[in-house]
Amino acid sequence: MRNFDVICIDMFQTLVNIYTRRNIIWQRILGEEYSTELQERYGQQLDKQIFERFHIHVDEAKEFLNLKSIFEIYFSQIFKENDLNYDANKAAEIFTSEHGLAVTYEDTELFFKLVGKDYPICLVSDADNNMIMPLLDKFKFDKIFISEQIGAYKKDPENKMFKKVLEYYKVEPKRILHIGDASSDIIGANNVGITTCWINRHDYQLKCDTEPKYKIKSLVEVFPILGIEEEIAAV
Repeated sequence: MRNFDVICIDMFQTLVNIYTRRNIIWQRILGEEYSTELQERYGQQLDKQIFERFHIHVDEAKEFLNLKSIFEIYFSQIFKENDLNYDANKAAEIFTSEHGLAVTYEDTELFFKLVGKDYPICLVSDADNNMIMPLLDKFKFDKIFISEQIGAYKKDPENKMFKKVLEYYKVEPKRILHIGDASSDIIGANNVGITTCWINRHDYQLKCDTEPKYKIKSLVEVFPILGIEEEIAAV
């Protein structure tokens, strides 16, 4: 007997690797002044802004801000702190649009081939439309839930994102398995009773108080959880 009826999954750092676009992002932003040293410096500052401020923006905002708007704030701060004369709006546009060109991980195609035969797979992503739409032809999703369309993020205090998943599929929360790489994936899904699976491809530390039911390092490790070990052995 199967433990799950639906699989929902994150996009970035779960199905596709945004790190494959990192150099290009900063080359486009910095132009002729680009160097790996500056990329590293400003990239670390951007990561710090995301880590320290993103969920504050999400939790305290009176109205929904899409990712481009949030990242424009971050780029403005970075450019101001470093006395740089760059257009923050353009930088945010580059940053978000380049996500749509990210490369899939090696195990992604196999995941859809095997899991997609027996389960509906839906996308749940904290993303703007222009980050997701160019990637959709690569996957066969049963349904997509994108923050810009819903007007909420995964860790939204009202749990709008994952409640939309429950409303659509009309199954017990524990019968849905959500796979994602971020703390928001685990916190948001756990908040509504959805079973969680943390994928840790890049040896991160999970920084949240709530624990996922499963921890994996590749999508191949999902197959035994779903009871399809014999099928993968034959591939």
